[in-house]
Amino acid sequence: MSNMEHIRIHILILLLVICSSCACNKERELPDDGNTGFVRYSSGVSIESKILGRNINFAILLPSDYTSEESKRYPVVYMLHGLGDNHTSWNDKWLRIEEKVYELEAKGLPPMIYIFPEGYASYYSNKFNGNFSYMDMFIEELIPFVDKTYRTIPDREHRATIGYSMGGFGAMVLPLKHPETFSISAPLSMSFRTDEQYMTESQDGWNQQWGSIFGGVGERGEGRITDYYKSHCPFYQFTAENMEELSKVKWFFHCGDDEEQLLIANDDLHIQMRSNGFRHEYRVGDGGHTGSYWRTALNEVLPYIGIHMGGPNIDLSPKVETADINLNPDGTFASAGYTNAEEKNGTAFYIAHSGLDEDLVKDIISILQRGVSAKQYMILPCNTSVKSLESWIEEYKSLHHVGKDISKSQILAIGEAGKEAYKLKDGFSRLYFDNADLLDDETQIQADPEKFWYMSQTDDGPYYKDMGGLYKACKKSGAEFQYRVRNGLPEDRDEILEGIETIKPYIIY
Repeated sequence: MSNMEHIRIHILILLLVICSSCACNKERELPDDGNTGFVRYSSGVSIESKILGRNINFAILLPSDYTSEESKRYPVVYMLHGLGDNHTSWNDKWLRIEEKVYELEAKGLPPMIYIFPEGYASYYSNKFNGNFSYMDMFIEELIPFVDKTYRTIPDREHRATIGYSMGGFGAMVLPLKHPETFSISAPLSMSFRTDEQYMTESQDGWNQQWGSIFGGVGERGEGRITDYYKSHCPFYQFTAENMEELSKVKWFFHCGDDEEQLLIANDDLHIQMRSNGFRHEYRVGDGGHTGSYWRTALNEVLPYIGIHMGGPNIDLSPKVETADINLNPDGTFASAGYTNAEEKNGTAFYIAHSGLDEDLVKDIISILQRGVSAKQYMILPCNTSVKSLESWIEEYKSLHHVGKDISKSQILAIGEAGKEAYKLKDGFSRLYFDNADLLDDETQIQADPEKFWYMSQTDDGPYYKDMGGLYKACKKSGAEFQYRVRNGLPEDRDEILEGIETIKPYIIY
């Protein structure tokens, strides 16, 4: 073989090596199901992390048009699991994220890439002692790998986080520490505590779950609130000095009213953010620390992310329907059960308001009476801008012979009329408050454990401290309660009627 042939062979080998190296930089081949050549969901993906010294597993859910739209790029949503779970948990039999995404896409959710990383017990943070720098891995290795391997839109405006429980803390803390990387944060039942809760937590619970990450193992009381913890805790971050940076992120957190400790912390954070001027979305629904609660929350959270990623506005909220009803000449409503009863001893249900439009009051009554005409009750509107609630109650007692039995007296108070209703709270067995003013000092609000309490508000409502204060009073006293926080609506009428609709299922005449 001549020298020239040797040179040609060496050049050919060199070219093959270069081409092979270039191929490594191209997008990875997608998982193959053996039939179509493409499956959307795969849990068998991993990267080698030099920072953590191990392989990091993750699952991925790709858009349905990923192979057909070869030049299209997509937003990315990082989905973070809870303590004790792993990268496959978002698609288990409770959460079924693949099914949920398909369901919402059919209603207009735009195509996005979903990444489900293994989070261990890290709270998605770097350990204080440098032994396990998970957040560094996430920012410096995982995100660049995803952006290099898949057709993402590789900028902060098209990158979001969602997480439940421990993953909720991760979904909050990653954008808190890196607002330059993420534009949306959506924690669900975020696992974190107030300082008071941390200081009184069991020693084992503190050491294993928090002290090992943020420092203070073996510490009690204030010794647990380390500077390293404060640098990650939302309560110490949503302050005036961080307004400019943290306002770059859209915050949306969600928590169930049956949570034991977490809702206290989440509600306190909402109050702090409201008081300090941080725009955010906040919801409290019916439920606890369960997959079914988080799955339901995605019905609002994913469309919210989709809208801000350039998708259409998907309104999945149920429509409030009202009906034409016949009122008594004085504006009251008597059920058929009450009208037809020989002995009038039905429930007196008062509506306290401070000057709502008569048509709106009629619509409220139409919701409250729906489906229970056989029950014996009267609905009695009380416009406190005309005369005091106490005067209204006495007048109705004399005219309609209802309300003399406290066990059969209930009240719904809206807005400013809440103060008078709360003042007369001992006269009712069940009390319902919607966006209601209660006391000038919300720390003095009390809840009788012998009564049923319902409090609801919009997340932009003016009396957020009062509603949160009543919730905490119910928790403290052990009273039976329901608590809701819903989205604020552009029209006051729609907002009020939606609030009444949430109350309706809990009214017992």
